Amino acid sequence: MTSPSKTLDADFLFSRLPAFYQTRDAELGGPLRALLEVLASQGQLLDEDISQLYDNWFIETCEDWLIPYIGDLLGVRGLYSVTGTQAFGQRAHVANTLALRRRKGTLPVLEQLAQDTTGWRAHAVEYFQQLGWTQHLNHVRAFNVRTPDLRQALALERVDGAFDTSAHTAEVRALPAGRYNIPHIGLHIWRLQAYAVQRGTAAAVGSVAGFFSFDPLGRDVGEAAPAGESWLFNRPRTEAQISDLAQPIHVPEPLSRRALHEELSAIQADLAQGREPQRRYFSQESGGPVLRIWLDGVEVAETALRVCHLGTIPGLAPPQWRRPPAGCVGIDPVLGRIALPAGQAVARVEVAYAYGFPGDIGGGPYDRRPARAEDEATQGLFSAEGARLIRVPLDQPSLVAALAQVQTGQRTLIRIDSDATEALTPNLNLPDSELLIEAVNQRRPVLVGSWKLRGNSSTRFGFSGLWIDGELQLQGGLRALDVRHCSLRPSRGGIRHSGNGPELQIRLSHSICGPIQAAKALGGVSLSASIIDANVAAQPAPIDPQALVLPDTALDIDRCTVLGACSAGQLEAGNSLFNGPVEIERRQQGCVRFCYLPIDALTPRRYRCQPELALQGLSPAQKKSELLRITPSFSALRHGHAAYAQLRLSCAPEIRRGAEDGGEMGVWNLLQEPQREANLRQALDEYLRFGLEAGLIFVN
Repeated sequence: MTSPSKTLDADFLFSRLPAFYQTRDAELGGPLRALLEVLASQGQLLDEDISQLYDNWFIETCEDWLIPYIGDLLGVRGLYSVTGTQAFGQRAHVANTLALRRRKGTLPVLEQLAQDTTGWRAHAVEYFQQLGWTQHLNHVRAFNVRTPDLRQALALERVDGAFDTSAHTAEVRALPAGRYNIPHIGLHIWRLQAYAVQRGTAAAVGSVAGFFSFDPLGRDVGEAAPAGESWLFNRPRTEAQISDLAQPIHVPEPLSRRALHEELSAIQADLAQGREPQRRYFSQESGGPVLRIWLDGVEVAETALRVCHLGTIPGLAPPQWRRPPAGCVGIDPVLGRIALPAGQAVARVEVAYAYGFPGDIGGGPYDRRPARAEDEATQGLFSAEGARLIRVPLDQPSLVAALAQVQTGQRTLIRIDSDATEALTPNLNLPDSELLIEAVNQRRPVLVGSWKLRGNSSTRFGFSGLWIDGELQLQGGLRALDVRHCSLRPSRGGIRHSGNGPELQIRLSHSICGPIQAAKALGGVSLSASIIDANVAAQPAPIDPQALVLPDTALDIDRCTVLGACSAGQLEAGNSLFNGPVEIERRQQGCVRFCYLPIDALTPRRYRCQPELALQGLSPAQKKSELLRITPSFSALRHGHAAYAQLRLSCAPEIRRGAEDGGEMGVWNLLQEPQREANLRQALDEYLRFGLEAGLIFVN
């Protein structure tokens, strides 16, 4: 279809008029041309609407509101709407409905169905295939060996997991507690997502040269990491066909030392014998290898990588790890560590890898644009309209150099197109200015150091898509601080304001932040889809560190998890989770809705809040046990853990489904996991064979 800009343009219409009218219009100052511009703008809207009407005939290009109607024509069962994440939409389920129905009753269909209805990667298992029984000579199953081969270390590592191939005795319990039975089908589901860092900076670890961490801040999972926990995750590939079953390479699971070691050993053997290697984890397709390393800008060949356990060697001071032979680089995907040969010195180590996390919160290499057309346009990227744009490293080599170019009295936008780490401690005083610093979409720069920000009542600061290993120190009167999709490491502090700031508005959206503290009243603080962590993981159990200290300040919280104590002048809260004491000064104003907060919290009126709602009508003895049951439990509270601030599956349903929309309370309400799980359970019956029973098994 012809572009509207070429068919209904004011110049196009004006050129069709007789020359007499064009000349006369120019003499009068162009009133006729102005009228044609109005007509052209309305004509463009009409032309665009006609184009959209054609696109609305197809599920791939139709508008979101039309998807349920097209699904209804196909008899697709209605699904719960999931709008807070880009990982899932009903479009894929409706588009694949006919293909799924043609293959109804097969395992690949169940896997594809799980992904279409939830957005989660899945692996389906027929458990009767793994039952150990006496085999008949007319039906020999050579793959089903009753006793496992102790020489196959990788197969033993996967016992009782999603890709287990060993035989088991029968279990009569229902799914998911009892798996191995004739009618049982297991759908193993990965809730965590893999986020790929394109080329980040590895952090030097310890005082001995040659030891590095994949994490830019030098963190790892620790020496005593539980089984199945790893710092590095697989970046899942997509199956070539809908009839293919998922393999480990297709799911976002933690990387295994043995799996990488076996593949690298096979690659080296094939190359030595002149054969073309069969690459999976190190394939150049679908985004490239699962990990890459550059030493001073030169990439390390896959044949030089050595996978090993880089745990600390006992008895050595300072602490050291094992080193690889000369010409090689040692990697540990579980601990997230890198070791260089003895005597090899490098100035810079860069890495490409993927890490695990529940969703699009904090600084990360994900799409920060609004997930839906109706979402708030300002929740992710900043607009460059009316701003002086400085690009790093295209215009300036570093952020320090870019900040040196900032002038007072201007609106300046600095965009960082890099995943590298930069150390800096800016001390900015920008009266009558607006400074915005953001990462290019799907990039994650790391800034090490605290920031001092000053100005006047017209000064605005904004940050988007950044990892900041430091504290934002605000001083005096400012107008606004806007933080979007950023991570401020809780152990290094969060946001602290000193002095008077009666007009300062602090806004956090989709961010992870340490404590937010002010000495005096602020204009207001608004928190949305964020985690406020007072570093509770490092504090003894009886101590409740202060997460929010906002005297005489209005606090507005929506879909947040607050880890620590909270005190403010006024509170409006919804769908949030407070795990520490809450004390609000003006309790006659505001409201707390669909939240969890301690039973003795001093807040405004509450509506359908826990545990107050669950304790109604119970005796004192019953209240005590019920209070323990309702208390939220988390998979992890340590910042940097793959399941950070994620509610356990065993958490009380009043918490996991207690939000206003039926989702969980807290920051991960935006993932709407209960709705996605309900979508899958509702759709399973249509695609299961008669007599079979399917169960959902969450791997992480």
